[in-house]
Amino acid sequence: MMIDLQLRRLLPCVLTSVFSLPAAADQSWPTSVGHSVRGISDEQVIVSADPLRRADEHLIQPFSVIGRERLMRENLRNIGEAVNKELGVNSSDFGAAVGRPVIRGMSGARVQVLDDGVGTMDVSTLSPDHAVAITPVFARQVEIFRGPATLLYGSSASGGLVNVVDDRILDFRPERASGELYSHYDTASEGKTNALMVETGLGSQFALHLDALKENAESYEIPGYAGLEPDPEERPGRLENSQNNHENFAGGLSWIGSQGFLGISVQRMDRGYGVPGGHGHEAHGDHHDEHEEELELLGLGMPEGESGVTVDQRQTRFDVKGEWRQPLSWLTAARTRWGFNDHNHAEIEGNGEVGTELANSAYDGRFELLHEPVAGFTGVFGVQLQDRDFAALGEEAFVPESSQRSVAGFLVEERDFGAFHAEFGLRFEHNEAEDLERGISADFDVHAISGGLNYNYREGHELGFAVTHAGRAPAIEELFAGGAHLATNTYEIGSTDLDVETSTNLELYWRRTVGAWALNLGFFYNDIANYIHAAEQDLNGDSVADRVEEDFAETGEVVDEEEALLLVVQDQRDARFWGFELESRLTVFDDARGALQWRLWSDYVEARFRGGDRIPRIPALRFGTGLEWQRDAWSADIRLTRVTDQNRTANLETPTNGNTVLDLGVEYTLPLAGERALVLFVRGNNLLDEEIRRHTSFLKDQAPMPGASGLLGFRCLF
Repeated sequence: MMIDLQLRRLLPCVLTSVFSLPAAADQSWPTSVGHSVRGISDEQVIVSADPLRRADEHLIQPFSVIGRERLMRENLRNIGEAVNKELGVNSSDFGAAVGRPVIRGMSGARVQVLDDGVGTMDVSTLSPDHAVAITPVFARQVEIFRGPATLLYGSSASGGLVNVVDDRILDFRPERASGELYSHYDTASEGKTNALMVETGLGSQFALHLDALKENAESYEIPGYAGLEPDPEERPGRLENSQNNHENFAGGLSWIGSQGFLGISVQRMDRGYGVPGGHGHEAHGDHHDEHEEELELLGLGMPEGESGVTVDQRQTRFDVKGEWRQPLSWLTAARTRWGFNDHNHAEIEGNGEVGTELANSAYDGRFELLHEPVAGFTGVFGVQLQDRDFAALGEEAFVPESSQRSVAGFLVEERDFGAFHAEFGLRFEHNEAEDLERGISADFDVHAISGGLNYNYREGHELGFAVTHAGRAPAIEELFAGGAHLATNTYEIGSTDLDVETSTNLELYWRRTVGAWALNLGFFYNDIANYIHAAEQDLNGDSVADRVEEDFAETGEVVDEEEALLLVVQDQRDARFWGFELESRLTVFDDARGALQWRLWSDYVEARFRGGDRIPRIPALRFGTGLEWQRDAWSADIRLTRVTDQNRTANLETPTNGNTVLDLGVEYTLPLAGERALVLFVRGNNLLDEEIRRHTSFLKDQAPMPGASGLLGFRCLF
């Protein structure tokens, strides 16, 4: 039935190709949707998260840019999976739908995910079982900044950022209608993903973007048992309650003028997914019938025969983006970017009752002014405003109704001195947070300063360093938490006595970007004062971390039960992170046999508190290799990734076995009439059927990643 459905979806593109073959004989591969069909290219990439819109080779801070064609080879079920094999980047997974990027061992409130330049404004930093409200399927490119990006994007980017560029607000008027139809079937979850994107001009000065997505996936297959110590009644071969269903619709309209553009977009997301690993609690609430009926209508409910917590995530988002070129003689451009979000997150028990409801209303916006050269320096200055109102009801409302607001000003300047390229920047941010239930507030003044120097000692050969001294204001969960946090099996208590977390980060790198062999080698050292972390407690003085029940606030009792909640209080200690990143790309040949490129890479991070204690959930040493080949309409790639054992664990952490992952993909591109093409692809993931448990995941001992699976699909570019 499912295969028949896929064939029916494929038929229109196939018929178009058959009737168009004579006319398409001399056509080249399409570029109409803003990207070329996969190939090995030396073309420069403009990084849109950089306000100076510099090409990738001019950035001093370590970065990665994943173009659309390469992105289409990754696992797109969540943003963490999509970037998981990039240098310095891992994923903190919590089932199929949830994967938040981990950059150099940092995650949560220290890594910001942007939707085309502004925050996602969801509740994903609050808990590791909360999905990031973003859809990588529609991305033109994904940009990753490794290390502090606070200078431009504030406290929540102290560990790095991931920017998903979706072009929902176009800055140009397309000459003709173009787009992409995407569809695939995943054997591991019997998952079906279908997406459509269309862009066109309207009249002489307007541009329209539309996109839609529908995903339906059952609980996925795993090599053995879900738990390291499975229950007697547990069945092997499938991770129960890991289903994922998602609908997303968006549209954007832009006015295009001779000196700039102004546009608006609206997006609606409805997502339902399972939370594996027994993350349940006794439900209370009076919204059972309402949510059960809505979930059934949307096809987002619990599959028959399964039980456990599911999440109903809904969002309505508005975005505004604009640019005015040369508004004044001394200004190159004036830009603005705003996002407004209404996000709701309901955790629903196996009996259908709502256990917890979270609501997050927020906006994030910025003005940027780019100036003409002054004493040889070019740069940008601007302001950023952020506002968040958060509310929670129910059993796991461990963070009270709160608000957080910030206003910041920033400046970034750059200049070339012969073979040297220098840049520096400043930022000041005032951050205020308030617990609205108890009337408790906290405010912070956060500073950031950075500088770097790049020496282009030979064409395409660079040596450089960058230094950043930046602060991070505590997040509302770190300040005001007070209750059971069942996703992490903790009873979490925040503290308004927290100070600004301050990091001094040093980067050293060598890059080779010309010729058949490209190389990127970097070292980093990050010294963090007042590193905020959840510290275990020993109230009874028995030298064992305390365990408590959910009613600890009333009883104050410590219990002697291994399954009880770990009592943690947000505290601060100095910490250090250091490591390296290495990537080599060699063009083996580029001739009549096609083009073959070999990638070899490795990354490593070590993290300790001062005094020697290890910081938890730090990824292990990784290294990988792969080949990418393209000839005419055919292309293929094979990738082997080895993650070593992680035995260097923090207190109360368990070791994690390593794994070896083999992925293989083949594509065939069939040109159609005009600038259209049909791309057929098949991929094999984890072909060695390895049991993959990620040390970065809170759920690693209860929920492994999928086993061997196949992906069959097509892309119709028009």
